[in-house]
Amino acid sequence: MGETRTVYTMDTVMNLTAYGENASAALDAAEETLRTLDAKLDRHDETSTVSALNRDGTVEDAELAQLTDIAQTIGALSGGAFDPTVAPVMDAWDFTGDAPRVPSDEELSALLAHVGLEKLSVDGNTIALSDGAQLDLGGIAKGYAADLLRAQLEKEGVTSATLDLGGDVFVMGRKTDGSDWRIAVKDPGDTESYLGIVSASDAFIVTSGVYERYFEENGVRYHHILDPKTGCPAESGLVSVTVLCENGAWADALSTACFVLGPDGALALRDDLADQGTDFELILVTDDGRVIYTDGLADAFTPNDESGYTYEALA
Repeated sequence: MGETRTVYTMDTVMNLTAYGENASAALDAAEETLRTLDAKLDRHDETSTVSALNRDGTVEDAELAQLTDIAQTIGALSGGAFDPTVAPVMDAWDFTGDAPRVPSDEELSALLAHVGLEKLSVDGNTIALSDGAQLDLGGIAKGYAADLLRAQLEKEGVTSATLDLGGDVFVMGRKTDGSDWRIAVKDPGDTESYLGIVSASDAFIVTSGVYERYFEENGVRYHHILDPKTGCPAESGLVSVTVLCENGAWADALSTACFVLGPDGALALRDDLADQGTDFELILVTDDGRVIYTDGLADAFTPNDESGYTYEALA
């Protein structure tokens, strides 16, 4: 039997399960790591390092610099589809608050003047913001946390584990019987159902979808995945993106970037990154009911034939 911990941190419920004789101690350490990282990255906590950066415009912290550098890299590679400086626009929409609302065009235009990767710089261990920019690493933090936990579990001798960080899933090694893990991918139109099953080992599986956070106003549904160029919910022809990748931080940020880019842009980004040595697989759900999955999943993804979607496997 595995050891399990349920942890509420990073604004979500996380379920950590590890197997082996050191599982209990490893999960104790993992929980501590999660809480420490959250205390550093939570920009709504006035004592956090990110809050200090947003307040003072510069801060020195090796770990934050490393994570910000990854965020900036993915932002640049995606043409700004992932942008960790979109914080003020997120605040205006207030998806996670008590009174979400649709900001006016004038308000968005004024806020977007302070958004952009060029307003963020990393030099050694120093992170700096310019022109009133604000940093929010929520789109990459859980994936980065999973990377840290993976390293920690390996150090403790754990070879088999599942980490569900609020829907960002990492499966470590294989099951104790030697078989692959089987992960259900949520149906964005019916979160009680699923699109299909992915068989995987040593992989991060991250989904970004319109069902996660949204509100309705005047009969229109507004979801929380913003296009950094417009400041509005991305209208890319997608309702869900699932990324499979060997790196958690990359999987997390790429799920957002690919959602904003849309089907063609997401597949083009995958090709570009493959040329540079970064491989990842995609399951894309379009707003007209298609499920498109990449060739690396041909043998690993089993569609749910009762879901009502049309499935397209890319050759």
